[in-house]
Amino acid sequence: MRRPTSTSPWIWWTMTSPSFTRLASVTASTKRQDAVVDGLSGGMETKITSLKCMPIDPITPEVAQTAGIEAWVGLFQTMTQGSLDIDNGDQFIVGSVTYKVRAAVDWYWSPTVDNTTLIILEKLV
Repeated sequence: MRRPTSTSPWIWWTMTSPSFTRLASVTASTKRQDAVVDGLSGGMETKITSLKCMPIDPITPEVAQTAGIEAWVGLFQTMTQGSLDIDNGDQFIVGSVTYKVRAAVDWYWSPTVDNTTLIILEKLV
């Protein structure tokens, strides 16, 4: 699939897609480990709140392979719109369930929605 550029005829490609907005029915938040200073860590710091994402589903082998993950059993996936500050090791919280982010990669699933992030998650027990 051809990725749109700023000179592309798709001038709306960075806008929010109405169809994606309907699919993004789950609200989540993320937390990240504070920086270590003098060997001490301050704990988890909230990074993103009220993040709209698609429902969390089990990952497929094809998606895991594309994201560069070999052991995919027991992993989950979701998508958000936009390139967000989500890193490996962050906590992804949906309701009362906490997941660990295994990968966050740019994902191109539609010619009109180019700025999408695929997030691979591992459920914390």
